Amino acid sequence: MHDAWSITANVALIVLGIAALQGLIWIPIIMWLRRKRRAANAALATALESETVVRSPEKGIYRGATAPGYPGVNNNGVIALTAHRLVFTTVTGRMIDIPTSEITGVREAKTFKGAVRGGRTHLIVQTRSGEIGFYVPNVGDWINAIRTVGSAQPT
Repeated sequence: MHDAWSITANVALIVLGIAALQGLIWIPIIMWLRRKRRAANAALATALESETVVRSPEKGIYRGATAPGYPGVNNNGVIALTAHRLVFTTVTGRMIDIPTSEITGVREAKTFKGAVRGGRTHLIVQTRSGEIGFYVPNVGDWINAIRTVGSAQPT
């Protein structure tokens, strides 16, 4: 009986040690990401102060691009639309700008760059040089908003 209790106690100590180690690793990372996200949101708010906002900033996910000059890595962040640009700020602070004058079309798609995720629908922004994909809360509303400010035609 003493041996069973000893084994249980050792397992519990190991589990607690692993949990403590995980906490020591992840808590600073999470705090750093939150600071970066707040700074990125503040930078976006500052950038939008002098522009006419068509769609206010909201959470979104950047899904990559086939257009050159845009990041290839997916990232969470905040997306907004002004009369002059579609802007996405990643949680790590990178700002992705798409001038509305460069937008040639906009559409929705279940797949983008060969990826499907949980049945979600991509917002695909088409430019002269390629496409840029996002997940946004309401794809239809975003499509309509982009069509009102850009040269994007229904596709």
